Amino acid sequence: MPLSWNEIRQRAITFSKDWTGVRSERAEKQTFWNEFFNVFGIRRRVVASFEEPVKKLSGDYGYIDLFWPGVVLVEHKSFGKDLGKAESQAFRYLQDLAREGRTNESPRYVIVSDFARVALHDLEPDDQRHLPLFDNRRVATVEFPLADFHQWIHAFAFIPGYKQHKFEEQDPINIEAVEIMGRLHDTLEAGGYSGPQLERFLVRVLFCLFAQDTGIFERESFKLYLLNRTAEDGSDLGSQLARLFDVLNTPPDKRQKNLEETLAAFRYINGDLFAENLRFADFNSDMRNALLACTRFDWSRISPAIFGSLFQSVMEPKERRQIGGHYTSERDILKVIRSLFLDDLRAEFERAKGSRAELKRFHGKIAGLRFLDPACGCGNFLVITYRELRSLEIEILKLLYPGTDQVLDIQSFSLVDVDAFYGIEISEWPVRIAEVAMWLMDHQMNNRLSEAFGPYFVRLPLKKSPTIVCGNALRLNWEKILPPNKCSFVLGNPPFVGKHLMTAEQGQDMHLVWGESDGAGVLDYVTGWYRKAAEYTRDTGIRVGFVSTNSISQGEQVGALWNPLVQRFKLKIHFAHRTFKWESEARGKAHVHVVIIGFGALDSANKRIYDYEEKNATISPAKNISPYLVEGPDVAVVSRTSPISQVPDCIYGNKPTDGGHLIIEEEDREKFLAE
Repeated sequence: MPLSWNEIRQRAITFSKDWTGVRSERAEKQTFWNEFFNVFGIRRRVVASFEEPVKKLSGDYGYIDLFWPGVVLVEHKSFGKDLGKAESQAFRYLQDLAREGRTNESPRYVIVSDFARVALHDLEPDDQRHLPLFDNRRVATVEFPLADFHQWIHAFAFIPGYKQHKFEEQDPINIEAVEIMGRLHDTLEAGGYSGPQLERFLVRVLFCLFAQDTGIFERESFKLYLLNRTAEDGSDLGSQLARLFDVLNTPPDKRQKNLEETLAAFRYINGDLFAENLRFADFNSDMRNALLACTRFDWSRISPAIFGSLFQSVMEPKERRQIGGHYTSERDILKVIRSLFLDDLRAEFERAKGSRAELKRFHGKIAGLRFLDPACGCGNFLVITYRELRSLEIEILKLLYPGTDQVLDIQSFSLVDVDAFYGIEISEWPVRIAEVAMWLMDHQMNNRLSEAFGPYFVRLPLKKSPTIVCGNALRLNWEKILPPNKCSFVLGNPPFVGKHLMTAEQGQDMHLVWGESDGAGVLDYVTGWYRKAAEYTRDTGIRVGFVSTNSISQGEQVGALWNPLVQRFKLKIHFAHRTFKWESEARGKAHVHVVIIGFGALDSANKRIYDYEEKNATISPAKNISPYLVEGPDVAVVSRTSPISQVPDCIYGNKPTDGGHLIIEEEDREKFLAE
C-alpha cells in the first residue's frame, strides 16, 4: 500500500528542514534525491539510476543526474545556479535519448533543482499546452522553494503511483450564452411578461436558437424569420412568434395548404414542447433587439447542459436559496459519473476491445442501463450522462464496423436513447428544460454518429422522451417512477438547505421521511434524499452518487444520518470525494463546500477516496470508508444528552446563530455588574 498523503506531507516537511542551507551539488545531490524519493515511500535504486549515460550530438557522452525510464528525468545544480540552464540541459538530454532510438524511455516528467528550489515539468499536460522544448525559459508545471515542498506533494503523485485526475475548466462560451439569455429574460420581465408564461416562452426560444445552428432548422432560419417577418418596433413580434410555435406543433399533413413558405419550411417538432397556447408577449424595439442579439450567438458551440445555468441565472437569489437549487458545473458532474460508473464502463470497454462478441455484449449492456436523478433540476446530470454513454457507444460502433463510412439505416446503429433516463423535479419549468436539453443532446450525438458513419439524420418528430416527473421527491414513491429492478444508478445534486433555513413545508418533508428517528432534528434537507435512496436501493445492486454539502460528514449530523443508513439499510460507502469548493456557472453563484458520496446496499471491492489540492484530485484506495469519509470502520459518534462526567450541563454551544442576542459586549458587562 502506498503511504497516505498525511504521512507523505509530514515526511516532506522533515525533508525540507533537513536540506535547508545545503549548497554543494557534487557532495550531496545523490543523497538529496534518495531522500526525496523516500518522502513518497519509494526506494530510489529500485526505480531510477544516477549518472545515466546518453550520447550527445557531438558524439561525446553526457550523464543524466537521475533517470527513471519512461517516468522522470532529473537535472540537479548547485545552490544559486540558473535553473533555466539546468532545464535546457535536461531537454537536450531528451533529444539525445530520441536520437539514440530510446523513445520508449522518454519520460513524461522533468525535474530540476538547486536544493533551494524545485521545478517540475509535465510534458503531457491534460490541457495540451505546447511542449516547452524550444523556449528560452520554460514555464514549469509547478515551481516552488524547497520550504513549500509539503504544499506541492500532489504534483508528484506519479512517484508513489497515485492516479491524478484533472477536471477541465468550463468553456467560457457557455457562460456567455447564459448571460445573453439572462439579458433577454430581464428585458422581458421588465416589460411585464413574467412568471410561468415567461419561463415556457424562454424554453421555446432556447430550442429555436439551438435548432437553427445545429441543423434541426435551416441555418439562420429563425433569425431571418424575426428580421423579415416582424416590425422593427417589435409591435407584432409576439403574434409572429405565436404563429411559429403553432407551426412547430403541427404535423405537415395537418398544416394549412396556403401556409406561407417561410413558415412551411420549419419542421414538425412534437414532444409537447410547443403544444400549450401561451399568452402573447408584447415586445418593443429594445426587447426585439435583445432577442435578435441572441440569434447572433452561435448556439452550436454550447452544451445543452447550459440550460441548467439559465435556470440558475434567472432565479432570484432568495428563491434559489429557499429551494436549494444549486446548479452543478459540468466538471463536478463528471466527478460523480466517472466515479459512479463511467470509469468502470471504460475499463470494461478496454477489456472487450479484442472480441467482437464481447463488444456486442457490452453494447447491449450499456443500452440496458437505466438512470434516476431524484432532484434533477434542469437535467444536467442526465444530459451529461447521456452524452458520455453515447460517446462510448460511438467508440464501440467504430470497432464493430471498421471502415464503414456509409450506412443506409444509421439510426438502427444506436441503441442508447433518451427514454433510459428518469428524473424528479419539484418545479414545473425546469422539467420542461430537462426534456428539451435531453433532446438537444440527442441531436448533437446523432450528428457525431453521422460524422462517423455517413448519412445525416435528425430524429424528428420527437417520439421518445425522458421521464421527468414534476413533484416533491421526498413525498413521491420512486418505485412507481422507475421500479428498482429496472434501475441501474441513482445520481444527482439534492437541494442544499441547512436545517436552520428549511421552510415549514420542507420540515414536514423531513418528518415524513425520517419520522421519529433519533437525531433527525439536526439533519440538513439533503439527507432526506439519502434516506429515500436507502429505501429504494434496499436488497438491490443499484449504486448511488450524490453531491452534498460537507456538513453531512461532519459533527452531529454524522451519527444521526449514517447510523440508521448503515445499521438498518446496510449501506456501504463505495467512494468519497472529500471536501472541495463547489462551483456554479450561473450569475450570482453560491459559495458552498461539498462532498460527493457513492454508496449502495451491496459492498464494493474497489473503494476510493478522492482528495483535492485546488482542482486536481488524487485517488487513494481504501479497505473501508467511514461516514466521516476517511478510511476506517462504519462507526459514527452520536450526540449525548448528558455529560460523561460530573460537570455542569452545556445547554447551547458557542455558535454564531443567535442573531447577536447572546453576545455580551463590554458595555453590557459593566451594566450587568452595576445592577
